[in-house]
Formats: sequence, structure tokens, C-alpha cells
Amino acid sequence: TFHKHKPMIIQLDWFGCNPRSKWEGQIHQTLEQAAALKTISRAQVRISEIPEQTPRYSLKVMLSIPGPDVQMSSSGHTFEEAMLKLQTMLRKTLLHRSQTSRKIDEAPLGVKASHRG
Repeated sequence: TFHKHKPMIIQLDWFGCNPRSKWEGQIHQTLEQAAALKTISRAQVRISEIPEQTPRYSLKVMLSIPGPDVQMSSSGHTFEEAMLKLQTMLRKTLLHRSQTSRKIDEAPLGVKASHRG
């Protein structure tokens, strides 16, 4: 398979923890699954581990996609818990976004999409 669009740029920022290839792999896999729903040109992910904080792990993501950028964050007592929450939110948001853009494309000419005011 080949893609017409440029590959996504992924930037990972590790804060308070060392990069771990297992986690990096999970992040890349999640972003690739997200890109299957909506074209992502750039993804920035900040992985934070703050031992004194509850929950201990925090993930912040910013995606550059057609339309407004998507920003979200999740947290968990383990990295896996934070990752699972993030995957769920990303999927929901991008599915909603791709369905919304499809509706705009299918709107008859001269009819203003209701959400545009």
C-alpha cells in the first residue's frame, strides 16, 4: 500500500521519565490508527511521569489535521491506563470529526451547514 499524503511528523517530549521503546511503539501505533481516520500532518505528544502526583502519568497530545487542531490529554496511575484513555478519546474525536466533514461535503449547494451559524 502507498499513501499520497506526506508522512506524519511525530514529536515526543519525555518529561520526568526516560524514553521507553515499548511506550514509544504504543504511541506510534495509536497515532497511525488515528491517521487512518483523519489525515494528521503533525503530532506532538508529551509524556509526563510525576511520582508525587496522583495519577502519576499524563499524556498531552496536539494533532495538526485539516480544520482546527485537536488537543487532548489523559492521565492514569500507569502509562497503560493513560494510553488507553487517550486512544478512546482520540478515536471518538476523530471519528466524529471525519463524519462531520463528510456531512459538509454532502450538503447540497446553497444550503449552509447548520453548525456554521
